[in-house]
Amino acid sequence: MNKLIVFFTLVASISFGQSFAPAAGQIGSTAIHKDSSAIINWGNGIVVSRGFLNSANPALGIASFGLDNFGLGIAEADGITVVSLGDGGSATLTFPRPIRNGEGPDFAVFENGFTDNYMEFAHVEVSSDGINFVRFPSVSETPLLPQLDNFSYGDCRYVHNLAGKYRQGFGTPFDLQELENSPNLNVSFITHVRLIDAVGSTDPALGTGDAFGNLINDSYPTEFPAGGFDLDAIAVLHELPLETATELGMQSLQMHVFPNPTRGEITIQSKSRGKICLYNLLGQTLFEDEIATTLTLDLRTYSASVLLLVVELEGMSYTERIFIH
Repeated sequence: MNKLIVFFTLVASISFGQSFAPAAGQIGSTAIHKDSSAIINWGNGIVVSRGFLNSANPALGIASFGLDNFGLGIAEADGITVVSLGDGGSATLTFPRPIRNGEGPDFAVFENGFTDNYMEFAHVEVSSDGINFVRFPSVSETPLLPQLDNFSYGDCRYVHNLAGKYRQGFGTPFDLQELENSPNLNVSFITHVRLIDAVGSTDPALGTGDAFGNLINDSYPTEFPAGGFDLDAIAVLHELPLETATELGMQSLQMHVFPNPTRGEITIQSKSRGKICLYNLLGQTLFEDEIATTLTLDLRTYSASVLLLVVELEGMSYTERIFIH
């Protein structure tokens, strides 16, 4: 064999060692199935900022597939009820109660990949206040040649801490322990999770790098409405108990809701301007409005014994169950 070929073969085997967990269903995989008993909650609030169909050609417009709220609730894994972010687009989710750092992974992100080897990636960031975000340190060992496109495939064993590693129906897990000493972050009080599409071009002028500056090679370009990372859902594996979340949320947001339980009316007092939403237990929106200081709601028209009140103030989200007698 030509010595030059041997040399490049050895270099490739060292540089691209397939170091990380394999595909769902294989021994050693870290994939979380959408029906796993470890899942205790799902994202229930979302803000989406769509990216371009092709960041190299903005004139083509932005990704448009799926409604924003398709990224909420349970992971359907049906290939339809997802929200597509496009090149560099983002989605920021909030949750019924803050996510906490527990034993093992604490939440999992579900994407829409239709096979084990067709992947579109996103960076994952978390925040305790909706303002300061910390990114999980991602790693991509994927070879840069060839450039992956819609007719070629990758290998999930090359990547770590990138959402989209696993096919639809299987979430990529994230462990808050990795971020324990990050400034401006309380890993036991995570209120926001942000996903940012990784532009998979191997052109340094266009592509997105991992935590070490290595370009991330995934399907590029994807010039259609469902381009970029396709968010199905974010599952919660560890969260604060309701009593703790309520206490910390009240302290952080300087908010008071009373009486609870109630015979019909509640009053919400706040020292900050924000937004409130009222949901039934099916997740249907019953009421939403802005709040400045004080707001009183009559709940008797909703014919329910339990409702969910979600308040967003100063970049934080707080949820309280309202009991009606």
